[in-house]
Amino acid sequence: MRGKLWFGVAAAALMAFGMAPGASAQTADQPGDATTTATLTGNADGEVSPAGDTDWYRLQVETGRRYNIALAGIPNDAGEALDPMLAVYDEQGNQLAFNDDANGSLNSALRFAPQSSGVVFVEARAFSSEATGAYRLGVSSEEVPPDDAGGDTSTRARAAAGRATNGTIEYEGDTDWYRFAARTGNRYQITLDGAPGEGGLGDPLLRVLDRDGNELAASDDSDGSLNSALEFIATSNGDVFIEARGYGDAYTGRYVLNITPERLPRDNIGNTTSTGGRIAAGRTIEGSLDFPTDSDWYRIRLTEGESYRFTLDASGENPIGDPLIRLRDSRGEELAVDDDGGDGLNSYLEFTAPTTGNYYIETSSFTGDATGTYTLAARAGDVPADANTDASLSPDGDYREGILAPAGDRDWYRLQLVEGQGVRISMQATGTPDSISDPLLVLYGADGAELARDDDGGDGLNAWLEFQAPAAGAYYVEARGFTDDATGRYAINVIGGEVGNTYDTAEALMPNGDPRTSFIGSAGDVDWFAIELIEGRPYRFNLDGLEDGALADPMLALYDSTGTQVAVDDDGGRGLNSYLSFASPTGGTYFAAVSSFDGQSTGRYSLRAVDTDVPGHAYTDEYLDAADDSRASSIEIPGDLDVFRVTLEAGVTYQIDVSGNGANPLADPFVAVIQEGAGMEEASADAALVRDGGRRVASDDDSGDGLDARLRFRPEVAGDYLIQVSGLSNTTGGYEVKIARR
Repeated sequence: MRGKLWFGVAAAALMAFGMAPGASAQTADQPGDATTTATLTGNADGEVSPAGDTDWYRLQVETGRRYNIALAGIPNDAGEALDPMLAVYDEQGNQLAFNDDANGSLNSALRFAPQSSGVVFVEARAFSSEATGAYRLGVSSEEVPPDDAGGDTSTRARAAAGRATNGTIEYEGDTDWYRFAARTGNRYQITLDGAPGEGGLGDPLLRVLDRDGNELAASDDSDGSLNSALEFIATSNGDVFIEARGYGDAYTGRYVLNITPERLPRDNIGNTTSTGGRIAAGRTIEGSLDFPTDSDWYRIRLTEGESYRFTLDASGENPIGDPLIRLRDSRGEELAVDDDGGDGLNSYLEFTAPTTGNYYIETSSFTGDATGTYTLAARAGDVPADANTDASLSPDGDYREGILAPAGDRDWYRLQLVEGQGVRISMQATGTPDSISDPLLVLYGADGAELARDDDGGDGLNAWLEFQAPAAGAYYVEARGFTDDATGRYAINVIGGEVGNTYDTAEALMPNGDPRTSFIGSAGDVDWFAIELIEGRPYRFNLDGLEDGALADPMLALYDSTGTQVAVDDDGGRGLNSYLSFASPTGGTYFAAVSSFDGQSTGRYSLRAVDTDVPGHAYTDEYLDAADDSRASSIEIPGDLDVFRVTLEAGVTYQIDVSGNGANPLADPFVAVIQEGAGMEEASADAALVRDGGRRVASDDDSGDGLDARLRFRPEVAGDYLIQVSGLSNTTGGYEVKIARR
């Protein structure tokens, strides 16, 4: 519950739209999808039950009418009421309108003007997936007032530069669209002001959109007032649309729209394939972005199979703030792009030419509207794979993106360190379609001897290592793939210093991720790691010394967000290693502190945290064998969800039982079956499961012995399903889930 609502407030939410408190009662629970047969024609009473329930109602709508819909919680005997949420969907499940809190209360209300006639679906649900309670849903409609300008790209209203356009927002939610013929080479100053005197639009909102309705520019408040103003530069000749409306669709009134054109400064480098700009490998060029939206294109000839490196740096007396570099083919199609792959916000791009021919390097700003000077450089050849490399990393903090190509390529970066200086280096996939799948980091000394390496010490398959220089000099970071034939884009990140020695500088530790490997480099050193824990969920922490200079006697302590120690272990693991188990009473951020037992020893270690609970989401790693399998677990906290993945055959009947188990059995088990990829069922008890696609296809509460759950299910479609176990009425305790073919 988010609070208490008295019936007077609940009724007021309905009365605000002209709906009387009286309503027809619903005798059965409504489905939470488009299969519902419940129809909304006026007011209706319903109930969200069990927790996570959603009710859908069919509503017949017509264009030219505006529908006022309100949803209010009805207080129970204790005076507490549901905090409802209201949404409207089309027949394909696309959300058309939504509201949570309205009219200064926790109740929901919205106005909806359909773009086409037909059936829509009104959804009633609770703000909290754990809440239940009665509600009242109501709808009324009225004709939409006549409009002086269309509200989409079909509008016939036009605006012209140099001439004021007067209009009116006739009703809340009204939008006026004006066609405007924009031309390249011009800068347009566009303002939208509330008309002077009574009846002026209180808070104008101004937007510019293209022919597909995509936003090109927008403004709400400007120059210390509620009026709107923006600057727009067209990238091509043709019509755009200028939209006038009230902020939040909550204002009406008269407005004045003005468009003032001015010529842009002449650009010395074009931004098309006809540009006169030229650059060759081995050359450096200084240039400038002369006006907002300016970009400079330089033609360059590349040779098939050859690798090239391009840098775009802010430079000069008026440097561009955040450069952006793109590489385009002979037709101007984008092949590669980089924002911050160079030093700081500068750009760095590696590219291997697939064919011999002309290419184009585009220089621009990240925001697209910045001006300033820059330096563009083109180099032939890949990053060298030996100590002769010209690529370097700063030990104080750096970020680089690169490409391993062809197969088996390795890139070396020089890292200059002083004696005792520590660095943390990570290498990760960039997340782009051409990114490397499994990075590997190797660190070499000045003599080429390997000093450290890591494969999966970061998140997933990414690499992470920490190093402290035994002597001053040059060191070399090698970026490569785990396999000899690996290729792809990667990113290297350098953080200066050792793992943080206070919780303010702690490294992230992921539950169920790969172990973090590091070292205690000096007497009294403590390494801190931050980890997010879930309330009531049990976790295991293992701290082990690693071979080749292992930390002989590791010690592990766990602290909460206030810095209070909540757990500590010295030799709970194998030998002198540390192990502890911990269940957070509150959830949130905790800190694991690694040190040596005597405070004097040094050495390498590995730290790992494991979430031992059954996951409550669609990415669960808990599997059941559909033929005949069972699993015992527990619901530790109210609202906890356990999820098991199972593969089912079409047309086969399966029986699923969930029963209380153990010394503290789950009092009222509930089971649901989710079909993955079968559509969206937003905002239910399954919300964490189905946000990436899924639909509840079966569920049961009390069909087993007593309050135990039992259901028989015959899937129509073969594939992966998710079995969700929870406790109704916020019950907790042990349970056993069984599945068998029947």
